[in-house]
Amino acid sequence: MVRRGVILCGPSAVGKATVAGELLRLDGRYVRLPMTAADGLGPGEFDELRADGRVAVEVRRGGVLFVVDRRDMDAVADAGRMPVARTAEVTELQRLKYAVPFFGWTSVLLWAPREVCGLRAQRRGDADAMGVLRVWDETRRGLLALEEPVFNLVVHTDRVDPGEAARRVAEAVDAGAAQPVSVVGDVG
Repeated sequence: MVRRGVILCGPSAVGKATVAGELLRLDGRYVRLPMTAADGLGPGEFDELRADGRVAVEVRRGGVLFVVDRRDMDAVADAGRMPVARTAEVTELQRLKYAVPFFGWTSVLLWAPREVCGLRAQRRGDADAMGVLRVWDETRRGLLALEEPVFNLVVHTDRVDPGEAARRVAEAVDAGAAQPVSVVGDVG
């Protein structure tokens, strides 16, 4: 059985959660990446996971540490499902790909212009719309600093609706890992 998954990467308010939701609706094989908040684990449980080598990757979001348990990833694969991960950071994407190499990851850059992400953040009522723009700037800097391409697909969420974006992602996953493409022309 081929183990596959998808990582959606892009700045805040680009549509990662929306496209991920569309993927889950489009095809029942897709599931959210199984992550557990470390502070939700019992006393000593996190240390035990680490000691057993079960922590595939650690992710910090909004001051909360989340862990991906290798057993959870195995259970997803054994059920014929495909995890969908979301991140704004290229370094997090790379950590996940290298920490869980037994999955054939399709890396997708979801992109939209800065002003579009800013307007989306305002429309959805983000308390820190300026923070969204800072994340956009940081994400762009990270993308331009890449020495080698890491994305298999780029989807401009300001040009296609979420359903079409999800279809394109699903097609890329089904086609198998394509050669990575440069994103400089997309974000430059």
